[in-house]
Amino acid sequence: MARAEAAGCEALVVTLDTTMLGWRTRDLDLGSLPFARGQGIAQYTSDPVFRRLVADRVAAAPPAPSPRPTPAAVRALLDVSRAHPGRFVDNLRSPVPRAAVQTFLDVYSRPTLTWADLAWLRERTRLPIVLKGVLHPDDARLAVDHGVDGLVVSTHGGRQVDGSVGAAEALPDVVAAVAGRVPVLLDSGVRGGADVVKALALGAAAVLLGRPYVYGLAVDGARGVQQVVEDVLAEADLTLGLVGCRSAREASGLPLRRTSRSVIEPPHRLST
Repeated sequence: MARAEAAGCEALVVTLDTTMLGWRTRDLDLGSLPFARGQGIAQYTSDPVFRRLVADRVAAAPPAPSPRPTPAAVRALLDVSRAHPGRFVDNLRSPVPRAAVQTFLDVYSRPTLTWADLAWLRERTRLPIVLKGVLHPDDARLAVDHGVDGLVVSTHGGRQVDGSVGAAEALPDVVAAVAGRVPVLLDSGVRGGADVVKALALGAAAVLLGRPYVYGLAVDGARGVQQVVEDVLAEADLTLGLVGCRSAREASGLPLRRTSRSVIEPPHRLST
């Protein structure tokens, strides 16, 4: 949290829906667990507290017999050594990269989180705290009572609980529950500007682009991300105009008809 504040971050987002990872069939089919290869954990390996935990682990580890190497084990070691900060050759000789992965896997999952932990967090940062993964109005009320500054209605992209309520379906009840006391945002299922307008119509104050930006990043780096954002904004702007809204603010309360895919019913009036 201190690092986030020092870096100029404007809020802390606490993700509630991944205290442990769900049964992700595509990841299982592909054998995809990049964290176990040291990829995507730089937020941890660059943190002084985490590095201290890793050093303690290495110091306390008893000498282990060297198992017979397998091709898969060698590939994993190479991946971990490449991903860890520092020189690749040094990492190959060091127990630290492997210990860092093991420590991450130990500390990442924590299903014992409670509202008391949220109060502890609130006491230790000046930044606004936003809870991501709220789907039930009772949880929304409790969150506001515990001093959070915003909520994100999200199913983590449908990658956690198979058959969970859709984020867009849960959004109106959460918005009603907080009654304007904090902003409510939507994540999950937002793929373009029309989805943005639907979310605004259902009461969201804003949306998160939890997945589309990654496509742009993969294709063209930072410029790809910028292009995706510009495209989503352009489509949202056109959609607002097509349904008779002069601003995003006017989208709130637009009538939606529930079908296999929510559709907007433009109001029977001329825009002025």
